Amino acid sequence: MKIKTKLTLLFSLVIAILLLVVNLYIYSLSKKYASVDFFKRLQERALATANVFLEEDEVSKKIFLDFQKKYLEKLPGETIRVYDLKNKPAFINDSLPNYFPNSIINKTRKENIYQHKENNQYVYGIYYLDNQGNFVILVTAYDKIGDAKLKQLRDVLTIGFFFSIIIVFFIGRFFIKQMLIPLREINKQVTNFTENNLHLRLQEGNKKDEITELAINFNGMLGRIENAFELQKNFVANASHELRTPLTSIIGNIELAMSRPRTSNDYQLFFKTILEEAERLQKLSDGLLNIAQASSDINFLKMESFRIDELLEEAINIVHDQMPESKMGLVFNNMPPDSDELIINGNKSLLMIAFENIFENANKFSDNQKVIIQLNNFIAKIEVIIRDSGIGIPENDILKIFQPFSRGENARTFSGSGIGLSLSQKIFLIHKCDLSIQSEEGKGTVVTVIFQKSTSKKS
Repeated sequence: MKIKTKLTLLFSLVIAILLLVVNLYIYSLSKKYASVDFFKRLQERALATANVFLEEDEVSKKIFLDFQKKYLEKLPGETIRVYDLKNKPAFINDSLPNYFPNSIINKTRKENIYQHKENNQYVYGIYYLDNQGNFVILVTAYDKIGDAKLKQLRDVLTIGFFFSIIIVFFIGRFFIKQMLIPLREINKQVTNFTENNLHLRLQEGNKKDEITELAINFNGMLGRIENAFELQKNFVANASHELRTPLTSIIGNIELAMSRPRTSNDYQLFFKTILEEAERLQKLSDGLLNIAQASSDINFLKMESFRIDELLEEAINIVHDQMPESKMGLVFNNMPPDSDELIINGNKSLLMIAFENIFENANKFSDNQKVIIQLNNFIAKIEVIIRDSGIGIPENDILKIFQPFSRGENARTFSGSGIGLSLSQKIFLIHKCDLSIQSEEGKGTVVTVIFQKSTSKKS
């Protein structure tokens, strides 16, 4: 079912319920008013009877009938009875002396006033005190005129209800259709998008409503998708190039070694070159796999609690084993008395890779000069600052350093694939860490990583 139909039906249902409640209220109020009005008419007849029969000492049946005919309008099924203390009809003698049962007569005498309606028959009674004695006067009749009016009102309300719902349905459908025109335009434009024209954007218009907000958000998403596609294309192109280079070198050296007999020293040289290229290829493959892992959903990663200072020391030792000439110093500031304050939660192996990449870059691009790794403890956060005195990053390359295979112009002479910072950035991102880099060409680089402390620490 389309949204237009759903909204129309929902709108019509709400109006139908509202109209039904209003109609029921009007009908019940009218019915109550009709009952009150008819009981009042019966009350007047009962009081008139009391005045005619009881206030005068002698009144015959003929006089009462003449009075009723002359002054009172005959009601459908009307019967008037006056009963004495023995529940016997008084003053009027006809063929129905006991028209009302004793239970009604006694109840009227006990409560002074009696009102009852059953099967559209109204009964009203009063207990009247007179010098001739105490009497019960009961009047009964059918309110056929009132019932006819109520039936007419019920028919009018019913017909009006259904006609109103039909009108509301079509009016609501028309206005909802008009309101959804921008949404249909968006849907029409979206069907034209392909991977080849992601540069196109939806028309946002100048209205400040939810549909305009949807178009703005969708355009933002298109921009992110376009960037992702562009990065993917660059990634594939660069990955292919980076993988092809060591493979070409390996194949070339093997073919050269097999072209003719060589000396033992020549073979050693070939094997050394092939081993270096194979190690380069392995490191590149590991980097690509790590990027894929870091790009996965954090919900599928194994998270654990560990101390950040121990992680940094372990990463420093690993990098030092790989780069024996490196000079790294770990500095602690504002350390807490309780070491549990340094506990963080995350994927330890991925964070180890991220810090190793940053430490390797700091040592490599500073030609193994002194690298200071500073651990600062605060109430709500833990800050790790890596500061080197290397070649720095040109201002034009700062914005591209987190793109895979992107390398600064002044870093071309150094070995590497350009995926280290991209990988580290992804790892810190899934751990909700703040990563920032300040660098000045020729003076060095400062990398800052901030971990937010959790509310509870593992003991």
